[in-house]
Amino acid sequence: MMLISRVFVPLLSLRRILPMLWHSSRRWTLLGAALMALEVAAGLAVLYLFKQLVDVVTGMLGSEAAAGGVGRVLGFVALTGGCTMAFLASRSMAGLAREAQGLLVADHIDREIHARAVHADLAFYESPRYFDTLQRAREAGNQRPVQVVSNLMMLARNSLMLAAIVVLMVTINWLMLPVLLLAIVPALLVRIHFTRHLYEWQRRRTQMERRAYYLDWLMTSDINAKELRLNQLGHFLRDQYSDLRGRIRHERMRITQRRTRIELAVASLATLAFFGALGFLAWRTAEGHNSVGDLVLFLLIFQRAQSMGQELVQQLAQLYEDHLFLGLLFEFLDIRPVIAEPEHPLAVPVTPREGIRFEGVGFHYPGTEAPVLSNIDLSIRPGQIVALVGANGSGKTSLIKLLCRLYDPTAGRITLDGVDIREYGLEEYRRLFSVIFQDYAHYATTVRENIRYGDIHQPVDTPAVESAAIKAGADPFIRMLKAGYDTPLTRMFDDGQELSIGQWQKIALARAFMHRSSVIILDEPTSALDPGAESELFENFRERIDHRAALIISHRLSTVRMADYIHVLDRGEIREAGTHEELMRRRGIYWDLFSRQAHHYREVRDQEPVTQCSSGGDSEGRGA
Repeated sequence: MMLISRVFVPLLSLRRILPMLWHSSRRWTLLGAALMALEVAAGLAVLYLFKQLVDVVTGMLGSEAAAGGVGRVLGFVALTGGCTMAFLASRSMAGLAREAQGLLVADHIDREIHARAVHADLAFYESPRYFDTLQRAREAGNQRPVQVVSNLMMLARNSLMLAAIVVLMVTINWLMLPVLLLAIVPALLVRIHFTRHLYEWQRRRTQMERRAYYLDWLMTSDINAKELRLNQLGHFLRDQYSDLRGRIRHERMRITQRRTRIELAVASLATLAFFGALGFLAWRTAEGHNSVGDLVLFLLIFQRAQSMGQELVQQLAQLYEDHLFLGLLFEFLDIRPVIAEPEHPLAVPVTPREGIRFEGVGFHYPGTEAPVLSNIDLSIRPGQIVALVGANGSGKTSLIKLLCRLYDPTAGRITLDGVDIREYGLEEYRRLFSVIFQDYAHYATTVRENIRYGDIHQPVDTPAVESAAIKAGADPFIRMLKAGYDTPLTRMFDDGQELSIGQWQKIALARAFMHRSSVIILDEPTSALDPGAESELFENFRERIDHRAALIISHRLSTVRMADYIHVLDRGEIREAGTHEELMRRRGIYWDLFSRQAHHYREVRDQEPVTQCSSGGDSEGRGA
């Protein structure tokens, strides 16, 4: 009963695979099925005609009509040869159809994986489950669905052929049938058992494989090359990688060695059964109970049956393995975002009147209970520049994620013009914002595309790219690159050029300026810029952003002092709020942070004359 359930449970996967095949490659699916049917029919015809040929030849032995039967024999030979040619042609064409079908299905599965990946919630990306599930989906592979159908068709073909062989074998001696079962069934049980065992091991070692891949990336990535050499980490990481791969290899070899021993024992049992049956049939032939033709036919068809039985075992085991791994693929494809479109979305206002407001907002990340934000009340009115300051880990970036609806609050609500933002269409609402995050992307494409990614709806040759670069202060160094705005960036591909951290930040700023949004959000936008570039950026900031609303996060308080309103976050709560002057008069957290930074700059300015005097001259001091 357990065997039957394990053999037929893979058929459940067909409920999801067949629609994929039909959707991605209808023509090749129909053609492949027709060619497979022709292959089976031709193969069965060959077996039937071969039996008839053996019967004719053995009937002619010792017969006086042997001379007259030569034409009949040659006729069967010709028919058998013709069916053999048809079998070979249909098998080759069926293989071509399966390959074409496989390529189309693989592309379809890739598109499905990418669709789930780009629409999954940010919470999914920020959890280990994402990496494990995606790794397993990749292991399942985009070829698995077509493999299932291909194996099923091959299974049907071999089953029909094996059935025909069984009929032929029964006509020789029905006692040969248990021998055939003994050669096939134990091997099937062993293969299915180890297929399941290997699958469970592969599922358990997913994180080990990911960790090994991570160590390999650390040792081979250009990002880590400098620290790896300076800190002499190479041998240490290489040893860790070798140990991890050694554990994986050792576990895999233990399974393989055990499977090999058992399969060898089963094969030995089948071989003994075969030679025992051959001895029995030879004795029966010597006693005159069977003809020589029966003995020859048994030798030929038993080898064919054993070969097909082994193929049958492999296909059933492969079908079972594909079913298991497809479960991993479907697990990823079944991911549905929690943050999704409302059933009846409201239209986002083209020009917000009241702006955005946080009303008693609280938030903690999925799977945790510690609050990241508590009782947040703040507003961003149209055209207003709002600043957020606070120590690392105070919740500033989390607040941006809520504002852009990458997460939903766990308490309170966020409104746009008095309406809960969850009532608006998701993509339409997110287009209200242009954002530069601290961990902005470095795209391995041209400068122009890096900036245009801020508003991909713009045409390729839009002049808005240059305009955004000018606003970000990136235009001067871009024009000095070897191909200007068409220069490929990063050295990931041929002819790419790498930029400095400050230049990359200006590219990211230009990307944020590219989109004509209602609100621009800058998370540490000048962390890699020199003081001169930072001062130039914020000197006429309102004009640069075309008097749009802005939310700025920065540790440099000299940057945020020009904001209309400043909120001070501390441990997830707003402790202070007001203008720069109001917060300085309160002499609270903001005053303390600002005074510390200002004191540092005052010390530097106080020391400059001394440094210049000791250096031996004014011009030399300026050079320092």
